[in-house]
Order: sequence, then structure tokens, then C-alpha cells
Amino acid sequence: MKKRIFNNWNRTAIAVAATIALGLTARADDSDVKVFWKDSLRLETEDGNNKFRLGGRIHWENAFFGDDEFGGKPLEDGDVFRRSRIYLSGQVQERYDFKMQYDFAGGDADFKDVYFGIKDVPVFGNLRVGQFKEPLSLEELNSSNSNSTIERANVNRLVPSRSAGIMAYNNFADTRITVAAGLFRGADDSYGNYRGDGYAATARLSGLPYLNEDASQLMHLGIGYSYRDDDTATYKLSSDHSLAPSWKHSISDVDNTGVLGLEAALKLGSFSVQSELIQVDVDAPKGGDLDGYYLQAGYVLTGESRSYDQKLGAFKGVSPSSKFLEDGGIGAWEAVLRWSNLDFSDLAPNQEIDTWTIGVNWYLNKNIRAMLNYSNAELDDDNVDVIATRFQFAF
Repeated sequence: MKKRIFNNWNRTAIAVAATIALGLTARADDSDVKVFWKDSLRLETEDGNNKFRLGGRIHWENAFFGDDEFGGKPLEDGDVFRRSRIYLSGQVQERYDFKMQYDFAGGDADFKDVYFGIKDVPVFGNLRVGQFKEPLSLEELNSSNSNSTIERANVNRLVPSRSAGIMAYNNFADTRITVAAGLFRGADDSYGNYRGDGYAATARLSGLPYLNEDASQLMHLGIGYSYRDDDTATYKLSSDHSLAPSWKHSISDVDNTGVLGLEAALKLGSFSVQSELIQVDVDAPKGGDLDGYYLQAGYVLTGESRSYDQKLGAFKGVSPSSKFLEDGGIGAWEAVLRWSNLDFSDLAPNQEIDTWTIGVNWYLNKNIRAMLNYSNAELDDDNVDVIATRFQFAF
């Protein structure tokens, strides 16, 4: 184990050194380099063609359960560093971008995003090569730094996360339409959601049929699909919290799998609502249809609104208009309510879980957030209550 950690730190050190070398090369070629802070440490050449950013996140989560067991499995209060990441990202010679992100939660180093790309390629638009998120699911594409609840809805267990592959993406109609499509090798999610062993073709189309002038009001619609040729696949049934019990279902002799995702969201100033439906068709002797959905509503009590990234087609989070303890500021406060469902009944009887979540988020500034969630999960007439907290620092 020590040797593995040492090797991982070596890889990280090499990545840091390589990126710094890029920055030094940029300085040699383009004269002065600006060093400044904008929610993270940034370096940029005078002409803006070369950029470098150093950032990271710490998510410390706690869970307090109202019962001793759920679904026949024991429950125990606990805490976990859900995410502990550092990343390097940037742009070289205006046209080339890259990102290297590592997660040290659990005591070792795991690759998250490790990719490079080329912008404005004829026919394709933009290209990305490496390991990154497949273009599927609004909530998955939203950063964990920005999601309004501590954990994504349980239906997120059905969608792939980061995979190695190549993707083309672009936007049209003044960035009101986004398109992305890629070929990937399996799925790599270290937290045990969907995991496959084959190849996949994944695509997503999203758009804003309604958008007012200052983007304070918008309607988002999206559709995504992934065709996967896994021989085996593993899916996890659980409630909406990572420390709650889970049930894994491994499927063998898989012919192919189709994943369909439908998305809808509406933002009206401080109020927002979003929903997704995910359906997975596993073509295997012991496969079947797996599906789930969620409906989530949120309101920013202090008047701000969730921002939206039109190039990605996903939300970015809340930026407080005042900072806590600065000129009497109180930060931003947000209330959220969500209902989610996940149904694995085709794999085993009584494998359907429903979860209510009520949450309050306090954004002290752009980098620090405290979250409190209460959830009630029901599985086969068995209920469990959980109070969860997260203390988050992200830059």
C-alpha cells in the first residue's frame, strides 16, 4: 500500500512539474505572465492565449441515522472525506486545453479528469481525449461543488460517470444548443455506481427553448443516450446518501445495454426546478429494465439565483452577492426539496427505493459552503431517516 501511495504521489508530482513547465514555456514565448486570484489561483499571459489554473475541493460529510438497520443491513453514524481533490487545468496557445484532477479521498490517489483537447476543429467543433465525464445526465454533468443536495439523486446510479475515450462537442444558436458525442472504454466510478467492462457510444443534445436577456429566466430541455456492449455490468441500489446501505447487482452474459436520459429544468430568478428520467435496458438472460427519476425544486432565500453554463448545458451553482462577515454580509441561503425513485424490480423482488430529501445550503462566499440535509428512504415498507451535513471548501 505504501508503495502504491508513493507511486501515485510521484505521478502527481510529475503532472505538477509538467504543467509548471508549460507555464514557464508560455512566459518565455509571450513575455509577462499575470498571477491573480479569481476563486482559485490563476496564471495568464498578457495576450490571454496561455492560461493556467490550480484548484481543488474538500468535502467532509457526516451522517446520523434514525434507526439501527435498513433493509436488513446495519446502520452506523459516521463521517467521511467524500472528496479531497486537487486539479491543474489550462489553455496553451489559445487552441489547446487540458485538465488533470486527482482525488485523495480514502488515502490513495485516483485519476478523475485527465484529458487534453483541441478547440475549433473543422467539422467536429471541439475534440477532447482522455478520461472525463461522458455526456449524459444533467445532474451528473453538474459539478459536485454546485449541486443543491449533498448527494445526487439515487437514479444517478444508473448513468456512467468518467470514462476513457474521445469526444466531439459544440454549441449553436448563440450557445443555446449544445451537442456532444463520444466513444468510450467502459466506465470508471470509484464510488461503485454503474460499472461496465466494454465499449460505449454516448451522445447528448440540450437546448434552451426559453432564455431572457439577462439569463435570470430560462427553460432547459435535454436528451441523452448511451449504447454499451458490456459483457458484465454492476448496478447499485441505494438511497440518496453515500453512507447509507447499498445493494449491488452484478449481471453477466450481457449482450448490450441502452441508457436513455430525459432532462428538464426551469429557472425563474431565485426559484428553480429540475427533473430527470433515466431508463436502462439490459439485454441479458437475467437482465431487464431498470429505471428511476427525480423531481427537485430550490429557492435562494437571499435573492441570488443558480447560474447556468450555456456551453456545457448544465447548472453551475449559487454565487453569493455578499460575503459572510464582510460589511455585515450573511452570504447566500438556499432551500431545496427533492423526491427520487429507483426501481430494480426486474433484477430482484422488492428492489425499489423512494427517497424524500429536504435541504438548506449556506454559501459563506464563493469558496465555502455548509449543507444540511434530512432524508427519508423507503424500501419494501422499511423506512430510515438520516440527517446529513457537508462542510465544503472549493477553489
